[in-house]
Amino acid sequence: MRKQERHRWIEKIITEKDVTKQEELVAILLEQNIPVTQATISRDIKEMKLVKVPNGEKIYKYTMPTKNKTGQVRLEKLLKNSFVDITQMDKMISLITKPGSGFALGNLIDEVYKADIFTVMSNDDKILIITKTEKQAIELEKKLLEIV
Repeated sequence: MRKQERHRWIEKIITEKDVTKQEELVAILLEQNIPVTQATISRDIKEMKLVKVPNGEKIYKYTMPTKNKTGQVRLEKLLKNSFVDITQMDKMISLITKPGSGFALGNLIDEVYKADIFTVMSNDDKILIITKTEKQAIELEKKLLEIV
């Protein structure tokens, strides 16, 4: 497995579960049939710049580092300037933009709302966002409409 794919798995795991030790992370990855060693996970944690934060019970868990808000700011600015229409159906959101901004806006939406999104497909002036649940699609549509 490639490092980038393993990093995506690690991010998914630590956002869904309270992982407090490297050994736990190794065990979870092995359960998913992802061959790793303690040394590999140790390097991955350093490369991904994972941090430990309290989970409210005096126990520290791994989490992704906090990112600055530049992605959110860029998303808001571009969405306000390029928005044409939005439609939500089931787990999908169709977003129509002015020509030339679909790719950039799709990437920003994927970056900012990564936890709620299954995938984003975009072209020059259209973006298809597929969320993991219909509820997430409804909430994401509301968030996007609040921006415009």
